[in-house]
Amino acid sequence: MTDADPILVTGAAGFIGFHVTRRLLERGRSVVGLDNLDPYYDVRLKEARLKQLSGFSSFGFERLDIADRAAMAALFSARRFSVVVHLAAQAGVRHSLVDPHAYVDANVAGFLNVLEGCRRQPCRHLVSGRPPPTGLPIRWPIAPPASSACAMPPQPRIPLRTRWRPRRKPRRESTTGCA
Repeated sequence: MTDADPILVTGAAGFIGFHVTRRLLERGRSVVGLDNLDPYYDVRLKEARLKQLSGFSSFGFERLDIADRAAMAALFSARRFSVVVHLAAQAGVRHSLVDPHAYVDANVAGFLNVLEGCRRQPCRHLVSGRPPPTGLPIRWPIAPPASSACAMPPQPRIPLRTRWRPRRKPRRESTTGCA
């Protein structure tokens, strides 16, 4: 990985994505920002952020939805990214109750499309702003064992003695000075 390799930042027009992208650009890195400019948050605010980023010559922007499998495959075929910072997601738990399919499309299918894009090219680092939406507890960092590129590492068990348990009876002070 060299400083000339572009970094893909998904959700680049969002609050966190904008600041991550700007910081990378200020450090001289080449960044391709990706966002679908979803109207859940004010699009004018997102466009204003992108306008600030467009002042950097090493910034490129792609407007596409990470849930669009064909568009994501085309992006990863056309460009090579050694680093992907995945920050795009459908925000808002309340919105997920109103439109659960949009939430699943962006957060599950979109994340899968990012993973597949990274798998099909020599992406060395994938940084995600949130754990995968599996509903299972994840222990970070996740590293595949040397014997398999796909298997999950064994999860360590937490010994019972390290778990907090309230005491049933308060400890009494000795009146004799002896324990």
